[in-house]
Amino acid sequence: MPYTIQLDTALETKLDKLKKKDNSLYQRVIHKIIEISKNPELGKPLRNVLKGKRRIHVGSFVLFYSIDKENEIVTFLEFEHHDKAYR
Repeated sequence: MPYTIQLDTALETKLDKLKKKDNSLYQRVIHKIIEISKNPELGKPLRNVLKGKRRIHVGSFVLFYSIDKENEIVTFLEFEHHDKAYR
């Protein structure tokens, strides 16, 4: 059974803008979110200051998320171009 999906409010706003600007990329992000909800371990675990979070690439963009295994919730935190993602 898929995990529950939660979106950070800032990410929701960003995705709303993306839907209007680049619907194709928006659809790819939504597809990735659904895919991750079915298999949360799909993304790469991060280290150092981002420890406890995971990331997965969507084209030249990065989608960051965290997993709450106990409550079976995946919280999507940020979506940013790779060049800006790790600053």
